[in-house]
Amino acid sequence: MSWTFLCKKYDLPLNSSKSFSITTDGETLELLVLTQQDEVYAYKNHCPHLGIPLNWQPDQFLSIEETHIQCSTHGALFTFEQGDCIAGPCTGQSLTRFPLEQRNDEIWLQY
Repeated sequence: MSWTFLCKKYDLPLNSSKSFSITTDGETLELLVLTQQDEVYAYKNHCPHLGIPLNWQPDQFLSIEETHIQCSTHGALFTFEQGDCIAGPCTGQSLTRFPLEQRNDEIWLQY
């Protein structure tokens, strides 16, 4: 596993979600990154039920109430903290989470 620079902390507005694509060794990794309070989380942008991207528009990953990550195709809801599916056809499954580290005002991703 290695660390790669993802973005500056100020590129992630508070209580929001954002898409990222990282290409390494010829492979592209699609991510969703979200901020909630003072926490930042990164997950693979991949529904465990259908294997498709979670968002319906760029950077749109949150439920209407903004309390969960939501799959745009079938409405499954996932927790921010662990990416666990708590409602929908993939209940009991989880999103793939990636460790993040804040270095001064930079966010780094481990993959």
